[in-house]
Amino acid sequence: MNAISVIMPCHNRARELPRVLDGYDRQDTDQPFEVIAVDDASTDDTFRVLSEYPPHAFSLSVERQPANRGPAAARNRAIPMAESPLLLFVGDDIVPEPDFIRRHIQIHRYLPDICCAVLGRVTWPDDMPQNTLMAHIDGLGAQQFSYYYFQDGKQYDFRHFYTANISAKRELLLSVDHWFDTDFTYAAFEDTELAYRLVKHGLRILYSSAPVGRHYHYHTVWTFAARQHRAGMMACVFDRKHPGVMRRSSIAAARYWRGFGPLARAYLALKPEAAGAGDGLEAAALQLASFYEWNPNRLLDRLYVGVLDYFWRKGVVDGRINDPEVARPIHDYLARRTLAPVLAGFIREALPEGIALPEELTHSLLGRLS
Repeated sequence: MNAISVIMPCHNRARELPRVLDGYDRQDTDQPFEVIAVDDASTDDTFRVLSEYPPHAFSLSVERQPANRGPAAARNRAIPMAESPLLLFVGDDIVPEPDFIRRHIQIHRYLPDICCAVLGRVTWPDDMPQNTLMAHIDGLGAQQFSYYYFQDGKQYDFRHFYTANISAKRELLLSVDHWFDTDFTYAAFEDTELAYRLVKHGLRILYSSAPVGRHYHYHTVWTFAARQHRAGMMACVFDRKHPGVMRRSSIAAARYWRGFGPLARAYLALKPEAAGAGDGLEAAALQLASFYEWNPNRLLDRLYVGVLDYFWRKGVVDGRINDPEVARPIHDYLARRTLAPVLAGFIREALPEGIALPEELTHSLLGRLS
């Protein structure tokens, strides 16, 4: 019997998967383990790469979803296939260190309680360039992971059930009436929601920096802003299922935004020049932030926080309001009230600090802000 089953949903990762799978072939454990990979209807060669890979140190099972339904559905398909007492949830862009499997198994031997889950560490690989945005989202900003603030051996709450690198007892998963909720169509909050329900069955998440996965997923401010937008939308799904659990102010405010459309339209009637302001300010914000992806400065973390928070809030608006005609004026209002002050504040502080500004963009942006 396998000591541990690795659950890996996959989508359009044909280029990265050979390196990921090779990482499992390089494990230093003598314990048998399996990888169960479910291709979520990829449009590239992901399924072919998975099907043709010849594993040496582990057994590999490959399934393919008939339609793209997100990682929640893919994991749900894999879980019944696993017979191991331990389930290890990973991403299709996570390359394990050689002691990855051994460390997870060892820690669970010291923590036999079925309620204990082991959260391993995820970090950027040494052989992939790391820009300032990537350093921020896994550092002070913690918009992707909160490892920057974690301490070894400490217990963390359900929000940190990171399915990029976490193992749990199969018996605990079987204690709930359903696993990952497929209403979460994007890769955000589906793991948090499961963990919230598992807490009622005793789940405890213990962090160990020993099992390390290298995250081969290059981000720019453009790609991560899109990710924040999707996360905001999925946060609304979580809030609908568990009202009041998320205390973030933008979620609380969004509960009232359904009736905010008429007010936003009235605002635009008084200030017609504000119509469409959201699109212009968004584009300018992304261009400005991207200018510093390889040019660090002491104001940059604050700029990233403001820009990424705006896209989260926009996602929350879209998660609450299905009508684009209602959502658009709220986007414009939100951009003027939250994004514009962030950009203006950055420029105002950057000038006396001698921080280089993109000249043409800055002139255009100052015109918008005025």
